[in-house]
Amino acid sequence: MKVVRLDTDKINPLDLKPLIKNSLFASIPFQNLWQQTSSCPIYLSVVKDDHIIALMPGVEFGSGIYKRFQSLPDGLYGRIYYNPDINSEKHLVANIIKDFLDKSSYSKIYLYDYYNELNLFNDFQTIDCSTNIVDVSSSDYMPPDKKLQSEIRKADRENIFIERFNADKHFDKFINLMKATEKRHQRKPKYPERFFKELAKLAQTDNRILWYWCEHENQAVNSHINFIENEMVINWYVCYDKSFSFLKANQKILYSMIKEIQSPGIRHLNLGASPEDAGSLLDYKEKWGGETYHYKCYYRKSGLGKLF
Repeated sequence: MKVVRLDTDKINPLDLKPLIKNSLFASIPFQNLWQQTSSCPIYLSVVKDDHIIALMPGVEFGSGIYKRFQSLPDGLYGRIYYNPDINSEKHLVANIIKDFLDKSSYSKIYLYDYYNELNLFNDFQTIDCSTNIVDVSSSDYMPPDKKLQSEIRKADRENIFIERFNADKHFDKFINLMKATEKRHQRKPKYPERFFKELAKLAQTDNRILWYWCEHENQAVNSHINFIENEMVINWYVCYDKSFSFLKANQKILYSMIKEIQSPGIRHLNLGASPEDAGSLLDYKEKWGGETYHYKCYYRKSGLGKLF
């Protein structure tokens, strides 16, 4: 039994499917999106008798002595995916992956353990992470906050039009909206235009990517990018023009999505991590009736990684 590092073009999708099942994050097309951020998506694959019996998807950033590994980047979650036939060997397999990472030359390693499965990495340092999880499984779900309910009704009265993102019609407006949103938050754009272009292409063929768009009088108002991972939908990337806040489109988009995802049996809405100093954002998320969910990020810095 050994770990083999495989680029995404070196792994057979037929070998991958029994392990990852319906995971969007671990799928090859989704992993390949990170190539658009000048990084390298890979699979740390555990091989036994020439068969892959488990793997950890991840993304490598940088090169040489600056190379870093994340499973997974940018608010997404990593885990080890096992062949269902090796239940008795799970602990051994996990230790083999850990041993590989311990001996690797990565300057930094980050493992986002949303599923609380990576306790064997307890000699790594940890970051306490949290997100807001809302149970939306009930067909009569309504956010409990009365003001939020009123804002959703306000959006209905404004007759705002919410549609699926169409790159042919909306892409240039989206890029301007994205840049303006990041500038308002005093940040540089985190993702290049080519990343969103490829994401829009993938959304056309993968119904686990829910990208919603709203305009008012031909002006961009809101964009919400969401990912379905198993029975959970993650509200991942939101851009909006604050001058249109009176329309309450953010509230309406989220509520409309909840109604849409209930039909295929999605049970939970994940509102994503928030910066510790983002009090108003935390207050807004709590209005949806969710609970705070805690998990850990395990990390290790080696060599020059300790300096940056």
